[in-house]
Amino acid sequence: MRKIFKIARLELSIMFYSPVAWLVLTIFMIQCGITFLDTLQGTRTLISLGYQAQPITSALFIGQSGLFTTMQGYLYLYLPILTMGLMSRETSSGSIKLLLSSPVKLNEIILGKYLAIIIYGLLLIGVLTLYAITGSIFVSHADVGIICSGLIGLYLLICTYAAIGLFMSCLTTYQVVAAISTLALFTIMRYVGTLGQEYDFIRDITYFLSISGRTENMLSGLITTKDVFYYLIIISSFLMLCLLRLKAERELRSATVKAGRYAVLVLVALMLGYITSRPSITGYLDVTSGKSLTIAKTSQEIAKKIKGPLKVTTYANLLAPNLWHVLPQSRNTDLARMESYRRFIPGMQMDYVYYYQKPIDTNYHQFKYSPDLKGVNDIDKIADQVASSLGVRRELFISPTELKKRIDLTDEGFLLLRKLEYNGKSTYLRFFVRELDPYASEAETNAALKRLISPAPRVVFVTGNGERETDSQADGSYQNISTLKIRRKALVNQGFDVDTLNLHKQAIPANTDILVIGDPTVPFNEDQMKKILAYISRGGNMLITTEPGRQQIINPVLLQLGIQLKQGIIVEPGKAVTPGYIDAQLSEQAAAIDPNLARMQKDKLPVSIQNAAPITLIPSSGFRATPLLMSAAGSWNKVSASGINEKGVGQSNLGPLDLSTANLSFNAEQGDEKGVFPISVALTRTLKGKQQRIVVSGDADFISNGEFSRERSVFNELYLHGIFRWFSDGTYPSYVNRPPAKDIEITITKEQITGLMWLYRGIIPSIIITIGATVLIRRRRK
Repeated sequence: MRKIFKIARLELSIMFYSPVAWLVLTIFMIQCGITFLDTLQGTRTLISLGYQAQPITSALFIGQSGLFTTMQGYLYLYLPILTMGLMSRETSSGSIKLLLSSPVKLNEIILGKYLAIIIYGLLLIGVLTLYAITGSIFVSHADVGIICSGLIGLYLLICTYAAIGLFMSCLTTYQVVAAISTLALFTIMRYVGTLGQEYDFIRDITYFLSISGRTENMLSGLITTKDVFYYLIIISSFLMLCLLRLKAERELRSATVKAGRYAVLVLVALMLGYITSRPSITGYLDVTSGKSLTIAKTSQEIAKKIKGPLKVTTYANLLAPNLWHVLPQSRNTDLARMESYRRFIPGMQMDYVYYYQKPIDTNYHQFKYSPDLKGVNDIDKIADQVASSLGVRRELFISPTELKKRIDLTDEGFLLLRKLEYNGKSTYLRFFVRELDPYASEAETNAALKRLISPAPRVVFVTGNGERETDSQADGSYQNISTLKIRRKALVNQGFDVDTLNLHKQAIPANTDILVIGDPTVPFNEDQMKKILAYISRGGNMLITTEPGRQQIINPVLLQLGIQLKQGIIVEPGKAVTPGYIDAQLSEQAAAIDPNLARMQKDKLPVSIQNAAPITLIPSSGFRATPLLMSAAGSWNKVSASGINEKGVGQSNLGPLDLSTANLSFNAEQGDEKGVFPISVALTRTLKGKQQRIVVSGDADFISNGEFSRERSVFNELYLHGIFRWFSDGTYPSYVNRPPAKDIEITITKEQITGLMWLYRGIIPSIIITIGATVLIRRRRK
């Protein structure tokens, strides 16, 4: 070890007796200063303008223009300059002969020189640490875990670059050639992961050899054993290559023997890389303050219940959207999307089936706009043309006939999806169309996994009396929130089984968990009322929605619950939108219903309501009523412009109600009433030890297809999911929200940033240059 340290000290002295080491350190310092302080200034400006740049630690260090992200992209330019002379200088000057003839082992030479360069690498990390400390001082509750993990990742990257550079320096006597060769090898290793990705065997090899993306997990705050082992294996391999190179020059061995040594080394490295990257033996350490890179605790509990093999088969249609996400060349990226669950489900097995078939909905044909396929109906010809235009291998995709032998995907429309199979049960995990990220999120994945280990709640929508439909894309229908499989937030993708029943023909099934009566327009007859009342009597959960003007239709049902819809329509003053539009607010009592509702109530997030009738309570009904949505202060119930005709259709005093032309000004003499009115209420009572839960809304449009198409209704679905989670005792939809980030405040002033700019961009670099110049001048005088 003593000889290794002596060689390292000698190499460091040579390095600092040349201007290269000082210039690199100075330029690195200035470049870091420009990157960090510009990002810091931009973040401060955003916050001062009222924009919340959160979390700030990520923005400063690992964001798109963050310090660690930016400098990671420049490190590969610095290391060739530093390593180019480590061995080539010795061979070109002839001093290598003296070194090899001295009582020093080859491995001591290699390790000594390598130790010198990685010690210099600590100086670069020291510069980054200086900025990390600065950020930690001025960012309240800075996420120190991310900062430390990022520094570790960058240092491992520097050490890897140094080992590669040292080996390239062993191959030539020319320093410039060594630098250029090192840079070329870095480039190859950055892009080798894109080669041969359509072939499984080649993809696994090139993925291991690729250095691209290896640091991202650590920069984000997730340290994995497979990434650490990758760096250690690559470093060890290149140091061994250096040793074999020097031994080859000293030994009289045949070329076959020398080549064999290299081959064995490469094979051992690949084998170790393969073994250490297996999901079953990979260890993970999430050092972020909120464990944001690990699935939520509720998700972990679900995943741990999967004991044994979980088969996940991805069915990809050549003619359907989102194909690129799961093609063989994207396989590693796709597998990474499931890695957070593979951590907790060691028995997860991923498989892929590629096929071609016309999607059932013509809106999602991959070839819809291809001019070359106009009038072509033969599915094989279409597949040939699409495969050719996309540049994918046609033989990869099986025919519709072969697919049918394996599985029937008709009900899924032949769109991209995954089939999960466990313990004799199966379910689908879908990809979503018309979204920037089509992948299922944590909530949808949890919903699919839970369906494999426990029965799904059954939601039944009542039909037969003009209720809102679940199979129509009309503005007033409920398809978007119920059965639309390509939509992420639909109940079918959140873990529910959704069905319909016609009360004229069917009784309400005993296995109904939630009954939805969505705005009936025709009164229920006696038989239908008996079925509804029987469901209420046995303690069933319900969602009832209605509209102003339909009070006489729904009030007979509501009477059994101890509430009634008052005549009229709620109007808010001073609205520059359609009359009858309301920004309904959550009541304080609503916060106890569900975390979603608690968050909305705390942040005063509104639910968009268009035309609502107020709800009034009837004392001593047996149900406990909790107001959920309330109208704003200063609103009034407009009675004089609203009535009911014999068909149950809203009308004004002069005919059918038209809010765009009706006089909606307050008129107390005609019965108008000012106040804050309940728009939606929750009803509860205990039957046979179980709490019955019912929600009634005086507006039916707040969850309609049309309302969800409006930007103003962004929180309506959050409210709806909170209600359905309450109905299902907190089970579905899966709640995966994490505590809010704490590092959302910055305490630095504009003047302090200016001072730091002078310090980090001017004063400290000047000091480094001055020290370097002094050392060089004194060295030259000696």
